[in-house]
Amino acid sequence: MSPTSDESASPTPAHTASTPQSGVPSPGTTPHRSARPTPTTSGPAATPAPTTRAPRKGPRPTTTPRPKRSAAPLDRPPARPARTPWTLHADRLVLRAVTFHGTVTVPTAAGARRALKFTVRSLEALGLGLTAGKGDTAIRLRTGPTTTSTLKGDGGKGVVTLYVSALSGTVTVLDGTPLPGNRPVTLTPDAVPAWLAPAGPAHTITFADATVSPLAQYGGDLALTGLRLDS
Repeated sequence: MSPTSDESASPTPAHTASTPQSGVPSPGTTPHRSARPTPTTSGPAATPAPTTRAPRKGPRPTTTPRPKRSAAPLDRPPARPARTPWTLHADRLVLRAVTFHGTVTVPTAAGARRALKFTVRSLEALGLGLTAGKGDTAIRLRTGPTTTSTLKGDGGKGVVTLYVSALSGTVTVLDGTPLPGNRPVTLTPDAVPAWLAPAGPAHTITFADATVSPLAQYGGDLALTGLRLDS
């Protein structure tokens, strides 16, 4: 029997093409495989990858450090110290009830200077010598080797204020206690012993062969005995 027209019109499996969801046949698609839709990403949106910046060319910018505060705060005496330097020497120097107020900066006629600030109730100097100026123009005064000159505090506070750039000598007595052996010391704004801490208790200190380089002295009554010009 001959196949009917309907049977001859039926497509064979070899001619069958799959049709994706879009309705457009995909060329070259085999009958046993169907075109798969492009997968989509489910879940939260993907975080974009961080971008990497290119390294900066040239030297890195530098930060200018802040200037450090001076360890010597400014102190303004009642009057500006003179320009002419002077030195005090004594065979024995006794500072009674001396209090150390730390290192300060003092404006002088020759510019700002760092100094040690002291207040004392009295100062006693045996065999005192004073030198003002330098070189051939210096003026030298001296008392007798066995005489004692005194500087005592006056006014309501009863103290003398001293600004000293250096003090050297041998400490023989501290607060009434003799010290064994020689204990030479040199006090400067950059060298202060631990026992002379600022805001500490008042001391009575005895120096032998003492040399003091004062910037200024304020207050007190000075009594000199046997003062003469030293040639």
